[in-house]
Amino acid sequence: MKSYNELFYERFHKSQEIDEEFVRILNEKGLLEAINYLKNIGATTLDMNNYQIKYRISEWTKNKVSNKEKESFIYELLQLKDYIKNINISKNNKFNLPELSIETTKGIIRAIQFSSIAPKCKEKLPFIETDERHGKCYDMAREISLNLGISNNIVTGYIYGYTDKSQFLHSWIETTQKGEEYVIDGTLNALINKKGYYFMQHAKPITRISNQTFANDIKKYIDKIEEIPIEVYYVFRDEIIKAFQENDEIFER
Repeated sequence: MKSYNELFYERFHKSQEIDEEFVRILNEKGLLEAINYLKNIGATTLDMNNYQIKYRISEWTKNKVSNKEKESFIYELLQLKDYIKNINISKNNKFNLPELSIETTKGIIRAIQFSSIAPKCKEKLPFIETDERHGKCYDMAREISLNLGISNNIVTGYIYGYTDKSQFLHSWIETTQKGEEYVIDGTLNALINKKGYYFMQHAKPITRISNQTFANDIKKYIDKIEEIPIEVYYVFRDEIIKAFQENDEIFER
């Protein structure tokens, strides 16, 4: 079995190094040399388009710039004319909030700022509209799941950086509202249509834990669960709870 460092830190840092080196070579030597670097490390897929979309959605949901500046930044994506067919920002009637819609050759990505849908989330996640939210996906998924007020799942899996060699373990929330499937990603502060999220992130789920299951686990095994890193619980929940159940007398009150 892989160690904690191998699974949760080494792979992350290696993926981060790959993305940073790709960008460095791209800026200093150009795209051809950057692609050669990726080929040499065994990468088979490069997706700069969706990386740009993800980055700009993330900036769009922060509170540091004006709406006019945000819109200007978003519409710069139209420069990706071979991939992006149309961009529109309009009111979503279901939530009565601005919705960003990006039509690509692979489908439509629709995003709404999550902290506007659920403003009370800022009480527990006061950094959700700032840069401080980055790197906190596991804890944010916990708080969003437990406080969302509707059925949802904490999903943990891998998402892309720029390539299939830079994959990051990540947690997000999935829920259904009025028959439509959505993803809530705390590090993007966005509610996104599930289909759009999956192809934008190249998401590959590993585990799903319902909010009810999570709440029940906490209620029964709170002392032990709080001693376990939350990301370890997300990935190995079934094995952990099975071990607890085999020693259930320890948790009797």
